[in-house]
Amino acid sequence: MNSHRCLIPDDNDNCVECGKHIDLPDWEGPMPDLGDIVGICKLIDATAAEFVRAVWENTDPHDSSIPRLRRMDNGIIRVPHQTILLMIVQPPYQEAKALGYRGTIDRFYTLVCERMPAVTQH
Repeated sequence: MNSHRCLIPDDNDNCVECGKHIDLPDWEGPMPDLGDIVGICKLIDATAAEFVRAVWENTDPHDSSIPRLRRMDNGIIRVPHQTILLMIVQPPYQEAKALGYRGTIDRFYTLVCERMPAVTQH
């Protein structure tokens, strides 16, 4: 492989980011089907961005270290950010499965959390 940082080729063995040709090694046997890796990565990034927006909306305006108070059923509670992420992750996980993602929802959740490590500390 060359020294270019982006190693994801398109159908013509060119980098999907900059278009530079990537020399791929010869492969013996059938090529494994890894799914749409670029699409899955974009889905993870979009989910992380949506979660950052949701955390911002869920943060208490007077104390940014805690979630906002919410009226739920018969009381007032603070909904943890991780609970919101679990609700947000469900639909993109199904889309990722359709794109060829083979991991579990827990691993998908971890990949999304890795895209925004400072936000998920709450």
